[in-house]
Amino acid sequence: MAERAAEVLHRLGRIVPFDAGWVALRDPERQRHVALATTGPAGPLRDYFGRPEADDEVDSLGLNRRCPPMLASDIPIPLREVRAWSDHLLPAGFRGGVAAGLFTSSGRHVGFLSLLTADAPQPREADRRVVATVTTVIADELDRTGDIAETARAVEKADAGVVLTRGGDVLPLPGLPDHRLLAPGSPILAVAADELAVGGACIGFLAPAPGAAGDRLVRVTALDVARPELDHLAAAVLLGPPGDSHGLTVLDLRILGLLVEGVIDIPALGRRLRVGTDAVARSLGRSLAALQTSDLTATAVRALRGGLRIPPGVPPA
Repeated sequence: MAERAAEVLHRLGRIVPFDAGWVALRDPERQRHVALATTGPAGPLRDYFGRPEADDEVDSLGLNRRCPPMLASDIPIPLREVRAWSDHLLPAGFRGGVAAGLFTSSGRHVGFLSLLTADAPQPREADRRVVATVTTVIADELDRTGDIAETARAVEKADAGVVLTRGGDVLPLPGLPDHRLLAPGSPILAVAADELAVGGACIGFLAPAPGAAGDRLVRVTALDVARPELDHLAAAVLLGPPGDSHGLTVLDLRILGLLVEGVIDIPALGRRLRVGTDAVARSLGRSLAALQTSDLTATAVRALRGGLRIPPGVPPA
């Protein structure tokens, strides 16, 4: 990410005059900007964006909304009345500049670009037009969801997928459709987030397919993609074919889900699933045989590692 951002500033420097440059990612949930690359005497920009109220001022100028890049001369109030300029940029000798929010081709706000000059007439309107033509390209290059999608395709054959944010929002995963099981508020997403929070880079489980007759299942795979030092993206959640269930039924898989949660008492398993103890005993026998284990602890471990379970939080189809 840092190398890409540095290359952006290097290439821009060939066509737009500026003395200091800044490319940052924006974390909308924490309302902060995280610098990826700077060039020139960019210390004042770093100091300014390190302040907790900096994002509020950027927002008040309209730069957190999709709009054309803004020249310093376009700011509707005197620069000495703008905190960024009065406290940081003017004292450092800057008199001109252009700033732009970085929005992807899908419209998602991912970051911020700022170019500063000591010469007030610079940058000019022509420079603003150049910056306007490349901001979407820069945003797409810095959008982590593209890298996450590449990782997801390498790890698991997926038919659908989304990205979860730290705050629980659901974002599209480039190249993959969404799915009703992955809609905001879905119990599947809640289970995936909870299990990743416990630990592990990748977890998998099965879930009944919505609207399906019989015992059709889908496989849910969740990948921890969190980089809290950068942004709010937390997890990729994917749906794919269920794979080999070793002949286990939905009841067997739900009992295995409870075993993984630590419920091993046969009467307790029966009460949780509203079935008789004989049905639970037969199910456990099938699971031990299918997973080639000799006790419930080993069975739970193998079910967890192989994703052969339906967690208790997953509702019926």
